[in-house]
Amino acid sequence: MSKPSEYKISEMWDKCAENFFVRSGTGLFLGGALSIVFFRGGMSRMAVTGLATGFGAGVSFMECRLAFEHPEYKLTPFSFKKFTLPTLPVKKD
Repeated sequence: MSKPSEYKISEMWDKCAENFFVRSGTGLFLGGALSIVFFRGGMSRMAVTGLATGFGAGVSFMECRLAFEHPEYKLTPFSFKKFTLPTLPVKKD
């Protein structure tokens, strides 16, 4: 028996929320660590940390948008070993 569509959408929103927090948190952590190592001023550190957090949130937003618009696209958990930017599967004619 298949799940009702409400459950599928709810499950997708849960995955998107998890993806958002993981990627934004990763950007926050990496941006903060890099800013401490490479920059001396407080404003420079905040700018780099904010930029990295924004990149993480942007990648998450793009992946969630793709997941909702194209059902064949699957959200994958973050992994440094196999990190790639999301792309749509190519349809062969």
